[in-house]
Amino acid sequence: MTRKSRTYLLSIFLVVLSVILAAGCGKFFPSASTLVAISITPSNPTIQLSATQQFTATGTFGDSTSKDLTSSVTWKSSSTNVATISSTGLATAQSTGSSTITAAQGNISGVTTLTVSTSGGGSLTISCSGCISQGSGTFTASLSTGSVTFSATNNGSAVNPTWTSSNTGVASIGSTTGIATLLSAGTTTISASANGASGSITLTVQ
Repeated sequence: MTRKSRTYLLSIFLVVLSVILAAGCGKFFPSASTLVAISITPSNPTIQLSATQQFTATGTFGDSTSKDLTSSVTWKSSSTNVATISSTGLATAQSTGSSTITAAQGNISGVTTLTVSTSGGGSLTISCSGCISQGSGTFTASLSTGSVTFSATNNGSAVNPTWTSSNTGVASIGSTTGIATLLSAGTTTISASANGASGSITLTVQ
């Protein structure tokens, strides 16, 4: 083989190798705009027969940022005889049992289990100190406030739930304290769950 031929083959090899490496990097190091995971809140809630449960889908992207995808994902209930779910993530109990709730966008999906029971479960009532109530489970808060505090009751009795925020770029919340730190203007869903009961509200930071 001549030196010229070897040089030509080496060039071909390097081109092929660069294509393979580029494809590999795209797979293992997704771009900032690539959706890499979807999480659903609240996680594994229990509700009573005929009750409803609002789910929130949060997408995590390649640059570790998160975004509320509740209205853009495709929602599915594995057992529609137990619970149906709308295109906006609102599940309605139909009969006792369990159903797997899936939120999907493209080939990325998240799952949780919804249990429908004739006893226990139920809905939590969420209040906010430092917010302004707009009615229908909606609150607003001023970014300059810095932080607000959430609390929850079940049938009038105070509970200590686990708290989550669907958009931690807008507001993060202590999972056990209910203290939300306001980080930027925008909207997030604050969810609480305790002893099989759950609830959620919409918080808009202005």
